[in-house]
Amino acid sequence: MRKRVSNILLISIFVALLLPVAQHYTHFPRMKSLKGAIVEPKKPKLSLSGYFNATLQDSVDKYVEHFVGFRPDLVRLHNQIQFSLFDTINAKGVIFGKEGYLFEYNYIRALYGLNFVGLEKVKQDISETVFVNDWLNKQGKHLIIVFAPGKATFFPDKVPDMYKPDTIGFRNNDLYSDSLIKHQIPLIDGNKYFLSIKDTSRYSLFPKSGIHWSFYGMGLIFDSLISQMELIGGKKFIDFGMKKVIVSKKLIPPDQDMWEGMNIFIKPNDYAMPYPEFYFNNAIEDNKPRVIVVADSYYWPYFGSGNATRSFKSHDFWYYNAQVIRGDGSETIERHNVDVLSRVMETDFIVLLQTDANMDRFSFGFIHDLYLAINKLDALSPEDLQSIQKIIDGIKNSPSYMKMIEEKAVKRHISVEEMLRGDAMWVFQNKKMKK
Repeated sequence: MRKRVSNILLISIFVALLLPVAQHYTHFPRMKSLKGAIVEPKKPKLSLSGYFNATLQDSVDKYVEHFVGFRPDLVRLHNQIQFSLFDTINAKGVIFGKEGYLFEYNYIRALYGLNFVGLEKVKQDISETVFVNDWLNKQGKHLIIVFAPGKATFFPDKVPDMYKPDTIGFRNNDLYSDSLIKHQIPLIDGNKYFLSIKDTSRYSLFPKSGIHWSFYGMGLIFDSLISQMELIGGKKFIDFGMKKVIVSKKLIPPDQDMWEGMNIFIKPNDYAMPYPEFYFNNAIEDNKPRVIVVADSYYWPYFGSGNATRSFKSHDFWYYNAQVIRGDGSETIERHNVDVLSRVMETDFIVLLQTDANMDRFSFGFIHDLYLAINKLDALSPEDLQSIQKIIDGIKNSPSYMKMIEEKAVKRHISVEEMLRGDAMWVFQNKKMKK
């Protein structure tokens, strides 16, 4: 009898060890993927040096651990135990607030002025913005700045008391907002707007378990943005609005994005959220503006849903001013591969959209980039421009050089003309430095 029990235990252990391997190769049962920024480890490369300095063993451990069967649910189980028993959240920057409201720490920092950049930085940014805005207006282009509302600023009473400092300093959003208004830069301040309608809004403006504005709140801001564009541009181009608002407890992404990033089993006790149907009536295609939107993740729901395509003639999403995500669906471009001045001259409106949590990176450097590009252009004399044109003509007359330009353009997903101008300017600048 004892031997039989031992055999059953041995077989059970053997089966338990084989199950993760079987699940990994058969994908049965299918596991729901983990959410968040998860980096897959590279497959280890065998080497004697790696073996003797123990880096091989370490990389093998990480690789096997990452691809072990049942891993997603095992991670969720671990995170659930940590959260339920010890109030620990294994998601970077996520804070569990009062009454179950979830926050990101960066938004709490913005609420209390803990990410204040300093008066000199604000002054410099505003000075460059005024310069850029004036230059754009002379070119028949327009700048509109949108400050998306921050969840902690909207729900300060739900932020845990332990995060409140003894003294609250300057807040970036307030100083930038006041300065932009003072210099008559077109601005839509989402924080001020949302707070002004907080007690009267018929629908929720923020979800409980997500960090971004609600679809209804997003609609309010874009209604204001499109109206502002029509007022500044002097052209009516579309009748935009919301109708048939459905309120549902079945939340649509990204209304639970922070809870999803926690990777736990138990669902939060969310309230119902509003989901409006947007309408785009009486569109005048010839009047639709060409738009560049430099923004953070708050722009994703409007861009990814196709609403931007219905609103504008052409539009590119400059994500954190690091990537150019094309509105026409073509390849994404690394920001450093494009000529900011050329792109700006091909558009009608520049929209800068960011939350208070990111205000310590004002415009994500876009205004400064454009400011430098304008000054570089203004510094060129007529003789310099002639020299650059000669370089362009010389490149065009060289089949081998043009072939290289075309290959570089394809690689960088930009036009040949833009690549040609960029190379010519690089050659010119290098010649000038050598002189």
